[in-house]
Amino acid sequence: MSRRFLSAEEAISLLPDGESVHTVINGGYGLLGADWNREDIIDKIHGAERREITGPMARGMGHGLVLYPPNAKYQSDLLFVETDKARLDEFDPPEEDT
Repeated sequence: MSRRFLSAEEAISLLPDGESVHTVINGGYGLLGADWNREDIIDKIHGAERREITGPMARGMGHGLVLYPPNAKYQSDLLFVETDKARLDEFDPPEEDT
């Protein structure tokens, strides 16, 4: 699986419709989810050092975008963001199982 990094505009285009967007972090003790205001997520996307399409596990859970804040060191620094499945699959078709 190759890594695919995104521009802020590409990442924003993958967000689901609506006023809130679900996010998940891996706090080390388990996953912690929260709903964010859409505009706050867009600000996070613009402020991220990197934006990347997630692997099959997070993508399968509906969180196909991960944001790396500046100076991220730990897995718990990464923010996994809900994506619209149809938009994500069109933008980056899932790999076929072989």
